[in-house]
Amino acid sequence: MELSNMAAVEKRGSVHHDTHATPPLFIQKEHWRYQSMRKAELDSDPNVVNLSNTAHMSEEQRQAWRPAGIVAAAQIEAACRSYNGGKPLQEPMQDRPIFEHRHFPGLQVVPGILPPETQVLFASCLMHRDLADPLHKINLQADYDIPYPTPSTSGSASHRFDSSFFGRDRAAEKDTLIPKETGKQKNLNNEQFLHTKLRWLTLGEQYDWPTRSYAKHATPFPEDLGRLVTGLFPHVRPESGVVLIYGAKDFMPVHRDVSEQCERALASFSVGCDGIFIMARGEDDGIGDQAPRTAVIRVRSGDCVHLTGEARWAWHAMARTIPSTCPPFLASWPVGTPGATPTEEKIYKKWKGYMGTKRLNVSCRQVWD
Repeated sequence: MELSNMAAVEKRGSVHHDTHATPPLFIQKEHWRYQSMRKAELDSDPNVVNLSNTAHMSEEQRQAWRPAGIVAAAQIEAACRSYNGGKPLQEPMQDRPIFEHRHFPGLQVVPGILPPETQVLFASCLMHRDLADPLHKINLQADYDIPYPTPSTSGSASHRFDSSFFGRDRAAEKDTLIPKETGKQKNLNNEQFLHTKLRWLTLGEQYDWPTRSYAKHATPFPEDLGRLVTGLFPHVRPESGVVLIYGAKDFMPVHRDVSEQCERALASFSVGCDGIFIMARGEDDGIGDQAPRTAVIRVRSGDCVHLTGEARWAWHAMARTIPSTCPPFLASWPVGTPGATPTEEKIYKKWKGYMGTKRLNVSCRQVWD
């Protein structure tokens, strides 16, 4: 089944899941196990599937992960071209396969759906433009007064990144983040902010982490990102995006995405370093069920995890990020930012290698019926 036809089979109506429920112990144990596993053990673990490299899949993995259609090359080309303001891709695109787990209906992966140049633009839009927009929430806003960069007033900006935190020095005193309650937190310079303390950014309908709910019509979803998502997945109407910014030791604990007030598919894109994604089915007893209770996926830069049906509301986690796995074309970012002026490139060199240590995950979803 092609993803463009999924809208016909999705359920409609309000969601009634407990947002504060405790996840089953068995997936928490799996999460802890992969979190502490050595990289060599991780590379050889038979339960971890890498759908970007089907030639090295075991027979058991081939039986579990079945082809479920394609996203056509022309569709990818059109979506990426629209995202980049009409500019065609430098390299020809190929059809991308859709894989679905036979025991986890609705858990689908489209490996490599974002070509390299789109991944670079994707990271640039998020980390230059969207991060510098104070209307988008970040995890530090509640505790710090943040000196946001002001857009260029020269009128010479010819691209979308006329303001950026990466246009600043790493430790300039004038850019310091000051705690709202003195004595509760320490001052943060720009390097501490961007490299170690920045965890998430919300786009569009703002997700409030403490209440696990959405504030309706808070901020417009970025139009260009919306065109990209809908171009690739016509049945997804993105109203909210949660951007998770992982460092080498960061992870996302076991949770369910159940705060949305509609039953629609979710498209989750990744760029940067590899990550280990785990999904669970069933409860702790597992009585009489011989099928696997967890699916473990090595998610790579440019991949999309597409969740619909039963999988849309399942327990899942990002157990870890795998350092030193960012692809070379992205590892030097913000060096290589599309459309950067010579002056900007000079400044970006001070931050060279930022994405080489990071993983960005953007989950785009519809929130309201």
